[in-house]
Amino acid sequence: MTIEETRVDFLRHGLPEGDKCLRGHTDFALTEVGFAQMEHAASSLKELDVIVTSPLQRCATFAHHIAQQFNLEVVEEPLWKEMNFGEWDGLEQQQLWQDIGPTLDSYWRDPWQLTEQGEALHKGETLEHFDARILQAWQTLVTQYAGKKILVVTHAGVMHQLLRHLLSMPKDTTYLHCIKFDYAARYRVTHFVDNENQQWPRLYWPPYID
Repeated sequence: MTIEETRVDFLRHGLPEGDKCLRGHTDFALTEVGFAQMEHAASSLKELDVIVTSPLQRCATFAHHIAQQFNLEVVEEPLWKEMNFGEWDGLEQQQLWQDIGPTLDSYWRDPWQLTEQGEALHKGETLEHFDARILQAWQTLVTQYAGKKILVVTHAGVMHQLLRHLLSMPKDTTYLHCIKFDYAARYRVTHFVDNENQQWPRLYWPPYID
């Protein structure tokens, strides 16, 4: 059995409009500064087979741009979208702190919590659902494009949640609060499945050599 190694580079979007907002699913555009940030971050990529992006324009705009350089089509995949923050989505965070400070504080201390109705505090996507969605996105990606060199353009929340799975982190808030992804942050994951069907992901922080 031949073992195929898959290489995936994850790139967070650059600075978008709505910089002080809890953006979530709200479709803010990418700024010129953000575009330049992403160009710089991706400049060392020399070889790609597949480009996958969140369909939100702060990701997709650059994904379509870099796809032209590599003469590739772009796969827009909703599974790679940011978390849906429901009633808080797209609102300024400072205003949220003024309006619902105690509720917001409670949420960030324990984003896994649910109301008595089984909802997230913001009535959007529960972290349990988001967590499962990102795992599904990852498993689909490495199965569908096994052995390929892939760029995934996505969001900070997605990149955090994927690390929770890859590094077997517990369901607490450590991975959310202790790891910072700036605009246009990037990391790489290689992945292969051995002869006993065991998956082996490995994480790389830049700089690294293609």
